[in-house]
Amino acid sequence: MTCPRHDELSAYADLVMKPGERARFDQHLQACPICQLQLEDLQVLRQGLRALPSPTLGFDLASRLEDRLRHQAQRRHRPWPALWGGSGWMSTGLTASVALVSGIWLGGLLLGGGTAVAVPRANMVRVFDPVPPGGLCAAAELCRLSKGMS
Repeated sequence: MTCPRHDELSAYADLVMKPGERARFDQHLQACPICQLQLEDLQVLRQGLRALPSPTLGFDLASRLEDRLRHQAQRRHRPWPALWGGSGWMSTGLTASVALVSGIWLGGLLLGGGTAVAVPRANMVRVFDPVPPGGLCAAAELCRLSKGMS
């Protein structure tokens, strides 16, 4: 069985409650044996944790972290590579220009070099049918063929 105010026990044990709240909880604590037992358990646990030995690391963790952070900051602030260097901008620029030229070339092929291709009108409209070839109609009016289409 638990008490509805047992959530406040930790704050009471850690002395972080405001004085008015602490006085009200003192009154509750005197009348509630469940909270009294849980408070005793918290106090025993606190004493047990304080009695544990504090391990020594054998090294200074703070200085190691500072060294790592300093090293990362230096790595971020190194100068940019030369414009035409080995890992520089030459390969990126070349790749971008090849992509641009091939896109323009393929676009010209798709447009057919500016010449118009005669396509029967009915076939052109069939591309926009609401039902794909071989598909089932959801409604009869969707499947009717328009005039002029075969």
